[in-house]
Amino acid sequence: MQPIVKGMVQVAGITYRIVRLRRGRYSVVRILDDVQVGAFSNGPTITVTPDGEDSAVVQEIARVAIQGAKTSWMGRLGLE
Repeated sequence: MQPIVKGMVQVAGITYRIVRLRRGRYSVVRILDDVQVGAFSNGPTITVTPDGEDSAVVQEIARVAIQGAKTSWMGRLGLE
């Protein structure tokens, strides 16, 4: 499956691109310098994999992306 851009989100004044890698798995790319800062998976819980960014920031990006409908609807996520 080819990666699909799902949209953009902004967290703490920085814009990130959300890219679907496969079902339930997304890459997070900072727009400013086009650098991947992490990834996340959604399922019963959100799992983050930071890559150059703090895990709390990637967690917040994932939360904003899910709440902003930038991911495929899973129907069973518990957002805190």
